[in-house]
Amino acid sequence: MVKSLMDRMPLNDGFTIPGIGYGTWNVSDAEAEEMVFMAIMRGYRLIDTGSMYDNEVGVGRGINKAINAGISREDIFVVTKLGKDDMGYEKATDAIRASYDRLGLKYIDLFLIHFPSNDEAVTADTWKALEEAKDSGIVRSIGVSNFTRGDLKGLLATSRIKPVVNQLEINPFHLMEEVDDFGYDNNIVTMAYSPLAKGRALEDGKVLKIAEKYNKTPAQIILKWAVQRDLIPIPKTKDADRMKENLELFDFNLTDEELERITRIKKDSNFVRGHQDHNLGKRIGVDTHGIK
Repeated sequence: MVKSLMDRMPLNDGFTIPGIGYGTWNVSDAEAEEMVFMAIMRGYRLIDTGSMYDNEVGVGRGINKAINAGISREDIFVVTKLGKDDMGYEKATDAIRASYDRLGLKYIDLFLIHFPSNDEAVTADTWKALEEAKDSGIVRSIGVSNFTRGDLKGLLATSRIKPVVNQLEINPFHLMEEVDDFGYDNNIVTMAYSPLAKGRALEDGKVLKIAEKYNKTPAQIILKWAVQRDLIPIPKTKDADRMKENLELFDFNLTDEELERITRIKKDSNFVRGHQDHNLGKRIGVDTHGIK
């Protein structure tokens, strides 16, 4: 677990990665320069984008603006991703170079396959292009996103270089524990996108009660839950104050019992909902157990 904003987690290829990042999904290219610059100047050192976001040019400009303002390029960790339409060796090779040119940086810290192909051979050929990009030096580390346990097993069976990261949607309503555990066993770090469940997790009574105890926001509680589970959350916000708040996670720790309460949010809410639905079904004469 990272214990300060400047701490980094080790990757299996010898590089390190910051413990929390700034996500840019749904940030337009026109907005990205200022948003990314603002994020970096407020303390973020991991910036996440992707070719499918159509904002790599703006993200690159924001990063270069921060570098010109005195932030070391070595301190900034840039993640981008290969789009669905660029799978396959030749397409991927061209797409990696295109992302590199759009970002306008000397190197990309981490390049991910955004989604696996339904054809394992296509995923393997795509991965070969990423391996060669790493060999060339334009990319330092390579990884994947939205890969299931089976996708990872298939890739590990054919790859020359192991992925360092698997980026997944993880939050109290979408735990992905089996995939995260498989990654942990194989020294693959898990990044968590949508860590706040698009705001849904912030309304839960358990989270609100814990937030009151520590005098923190519900978002800070959920992000701390992720950090203490050795996940790398990448929250997105366009609000300068929330950017700052989302980094203020290192002056408190959740107890094991509080971590478990948050982890059980979906299980407990499903139990309560199922119990209520069953009682309703008895009142109106309908068996609701089979309804999903």
